[in-house]
Amino acid sequence: MSSRNIIVTILIIALALSVLLSGCLKPEAPTHEQGISVVDLTNLSENIKRLTINPGPDENPLWSVDGKRIFFESRPDIGVGRYGPECYICVMDVDGSNLTRLANGTYLFITAVCTDKVFFQYEYYPGIDLWVMNTNGSNKKKLTSLNVAPLGYNPTISPDGEKICYFTPYGTGYYWVKWKDETWTRFDYEPRVNRQNMDILAKETHADIFVMDANGGNNTKIASDIDLTCSGYSDLIWSPNGKKILFQTSTLSSNNPIENFDIRIMDADGGNKKRLTDYPEYDTSPEWSPDGKKIAYRSGNLSNFDIWIMNPDGSDKKQLTTEALVTDLYWSPDGRKIAYISWLTKDPKAKVIWIMDADGSNKEVLLSVPCDPSRVGMGLAWSPDGSKIAFDYHMIDVVNSDIYVIDVQNRIIDIRKNVHFA
Repeated sequence: MSSRNIIVTILIIALALSVLLSGCLKPEAPTHEQGISVVDLTNLSENIKRLTINPGPDENPLWSVDGKRIFFESRPDIGVGRYGPECYICVMDVDGSNLTRLANGTYLFITAVCTDKVFFQYEYYPGIDLWVMNTNGSNKKKLTSLNVAPLGYNPTISPDGEKICYFTPYGTGYYWVKWKDETWTRFDYEPRVNRQNMDILAKETHADIFVMDANGGNNTKIASDIDLTCSGYSDLIWSPNGKKILFQTSTLSSNNPIENFDIRIMDADGGNKKRLTDYPEYDTSPEWSPDGKKIAYRSGNLSNFDIWIMNPDGSDKKQLTTEALVTDLYWSPDGRKIAYISWLTKDPKAKVIWIMDADGSNKEVLLSVPCDPSRVGMGLAWSPDGSKIAFDYHMIDVVNSDIYVIDVQNRIIDIRKNVHFA
């Protein structure tokens, strides 16, 4: 899953867990703040190596193309288990040495790592600035500003680094109310209703999708009036050859109590739009296989999500998992394996990282750990050679998180019995 395309997952999983649980760029800073995590996974398994030690969150690891370095986001602690919007983009060697801060600012996020470039974004209300720099932090350059609403941009970089796809949401003027009896009503004005009688009041949202050059030129609308209903968000996923784009729509009707999410596909110029899924509830988080011949995605409802796979034309759909509440999926670089994260049905405070073959066979547990239920993913990233996985780990009731690397060749590590649950 790309670094900034998980917002809709957060919204859905927040509901699902309730079921289970009943500024500007600044000069480079010289050092990384030091601290100690409450739980160090390296003390519990020799197959895991901890790379960062920071009292604030270290998150979203991304490997360099040559597999020699790991980029990540770091937020310094500001005291008493709290952290602010200040963020650093950092890089380190794969053993955690030579850690360097490359850029910093408020609400700063990595968008993509290419052979010699790092794309990142600086978020502010009501828009974002998209930047690029060399992998050593030099030659920082602002590419473009996107004046878009919060939660509604998701700029994604084409595989060759030459194009940017993003969307802009807008309100239709309609509102939806979900009542306690699970029914929905659509209003052409903002209703004033007794909140004791309803669960949700949301604006109806549509969106336009754009593609432009990475330098901000040739901004072209490729899709109009995409229905996002109440989610206000869509994944935008380029195919490996850059010729296709996956996107997501969501719809509501008065006789359907569930917002219906579907996956669609179009050419990179907006042509040949096609709906790929038709499950009556949630089809989300599509990810292309590295060769572009398959699409893996999550499908399910508020009590369970599973991984499915299909051809790019929507044919030959196959369910791959039956584990509870799958939240993330990641193809291995050679396309032979899929790593994924699921919550345990009997213990909603535990996450399991699984590895399986791309056809759903040979499922094995890579790691099972206690985690904060409010945290959706663990920021998994395969090394380019497929031998290791980097991830960020956030312990229950602890503010900070750290970056770890685990050897994929060593299976079945269950540390839950060694760690106190909050």
